[in-house]
Amino acid sequence: MIEADRLSATSPAATLDPNKYLNRIGYDGATALSVEVLCELHRRHMLSVPFENLDILLGRRIACDQSAFVEKIVERRRGGFCYELNGAFA
Repeated sequence: MIEADRLSATSPAATLDPNKYLNRIGYDGATALSVEVLCELHRRHMLSVPFENLDILLGRRIACDQSAFVEKIVERRRGGFCYELNGAFA
């Protein structure tokens, strides 16, 4: 698990519960800062969070900020389009 104090309070990710994100992508491995962990997180993200553009097709407004991406993908357990997928992973 990741300790919340490792996130900067000024970072947009400061509102993210990292453990909810890890649960969303089905990751329960090491959280050490390493290339191997980053590669596994990226792989899990790609396998767990599908590309989808339903909001675009339905004419819904899309907020392009990291907190909106995290809310949609982590809290509502939806997929997203390119900006949302990459923004949530960042």
